[in-house]
Amino acid sequence: MDRIRVGVALAALVALFLLLAPGSPIALPPACADDGDSFFEDEVTFSAKQVNRAIDKGIAWLRSKQQADGSWGLIQAKGIYGGARGAGYAHPAGPTALALYTLLRCKVPADDPQILKGFEYIRKSGFRKPAGSYETSALLLAVCATAEAPKPRAKKGGRAKRLTPKLKLKGTYRAWARELVRHLVSKRFERAWRYQVNEPGTTHGGENDLSSTHLATLALFAAHELGIKVKRQVWEDILGYTLEQQELDGPSHVSVHPRTGFRTKARARGFAYIRGDSTPRHGRACGSMTACGLTNIVLARRVLSDGGSGAAAWSKRSDAGAVQLSLVDGTAWLERNWSAFENPPGRSFSYHVYYVFAVRRAMEVLGNRLIGKHNWYSEMGQMLLNHQVREGFWRTWSMPRPCDTLDTCFALLFLKRAPRPHNPRPPRHEGPPGETPPMPGK
Repeated sequence: MDRIRVGVALAALVALFLLLAPGSPIALPPACADDGDSFFEDEVTFSAKQVNRAIDKGIAWLRSKQQADGSWGLIQAKGIYGGARGAGYAHPAGPTALALYTLLRCKVPADDPQILKGFEYIRKSGFRKPAGSYETSALLLAVCATAEAPKPRAKKGGRAKRLTPKLKLKGTYRAWARELVRHLVSKRFERAWRYQVNEPGTTHGGENDLSSTHLATLALFAAHELGIKVKRQVWEDILGYTLEQQELDGPSHVSVHPRTGFRTKARARGFAYIRGDSTPRHGRACGSMTACGLTNIVLARRVLSDGGSGAAAWSKRSDAGAVQLSLVDGTAWLERNWSAFENPPGRSFSYHVYYVFAVRRAMEVLGNRLIGKHNWYSEMGQMLLNHQVREGFWRTWSMPRPCDTLDTCFALLFLKRAPRPHNPRPPRHEGPPGETPPMPGK
């Protein structure tokens, strides 16, 4: 049991394309805080003004890339993403759905003309229920992101009544979200997702992968938080499949908490796209998939424990210890292979900005503000600020085309704070080793 520890403090190396900008760290101003209580209260190397300027430029550039028909183009890649030959399946709703989701998360109003035009393109082009699981997940996220918080109601005496900011979907969008949830669940092959655009048995490596399953998990969780739920077995399957993508063993690793000095023992075990696949970059653990695995597990545990209110019942499960151990060992892998920008463990892996986005999502749901001695938001955020092109976009050439659009979306999603309740914020936890962290959502 001594391997079931508190959250793992992660140590970091910063050695990639560019060094962090020089200068003394400053406190993160309230402008980048989350509803008055900053998740990132530690020191950063940049100001809120710099972040907001980068976001504004990125949004302006992303808006400029919308085409006359309302779309943001097609995926251009040979033989991947569900295509066995040639250019493959182009996921015609994918880039548009991701761009809409990004703009909405960056507080572009749902009734903005470009948002409406983008959704209209998807409807009129026959992609209301997309053929691929990737684009179905992205579209469900975008539809859920149109949800709005109710306006405060006036009390007697003229003072407004404060309401818990619970988001709600309006009529047509809510009906569409329900339709997409059913469609996404129907596209599973056994317990998880992959491309789901080819006939079963024709996709190299099998019909499931951790990347597709992660995006589906994010989408289903967004719908779940809006009251559109699926059977518990779907979440049990997500949990079980994700655990199977983690390495069976790994090197012993000890983390030392930078503030308390407490030591945490673990075995660094990462997650793979398809563990054991004959293609090395698919079968080996990497940073983006390890972050995706951690997020899947936390979100599945949150749903299966009834948002944390069923923590006592969860703790009695026979696999509760193994699940916690998976989180500890997975975060140890990220520490041991830490990179502030390039998807570890080496240059054979790509999707660098997606990796940064995935790490943020995992650290948020885990409640980890620091990675070892470092503020991961500061280091990764600084790398993104360093890599932004003057016109406002990001492009690492590590994703399929339109790589500039995809990279820019994930960069903006990292820099911009996620609105509640799409971002479950667990309480901060920095207790001694051996103490079980509070369950997210409790």
